[in-house]
Amino acid sequence: MVIAISTDDNSLKAPVASHFGRCKWFCLFNTESKESLFVENVFLAQSEQAGSDVADFLMKQGVGIVIAGRFGSKVINVFMKHNIQMVIPESVKTLTKIINQLNIE
Repeated sequence: MVIAISTDDNSLKAPVASHFGRCKWFCLFNTESKESLFVENVFLAQSEQAGSDVADFLMKQGVGIVIAGRFGSKVINVFMKHNIQMVIPESVKTLTKIINQLNIE
């Protein structure tokens, strides 16, 4: 499974970004290979539909879970429709900490 984590820096030491559609980067973590790939959010500067376009892009990458500080209502509807799980951390955490908490064997 691929897990997308929103962030504003392309580093595992970076914290989870506060907003899904307006983050600068996504860390795509593959739970099978344990590899991380950073992809730039090319939809960041769009005045409208940024979140929905990012959601479509991530679904094409095979994402099953998305982690971000918050999600807009349109994105929530898209992900719910496609059974994509959304996770909002209770506190600010680095990507490394999030990945380590996944308990993947």
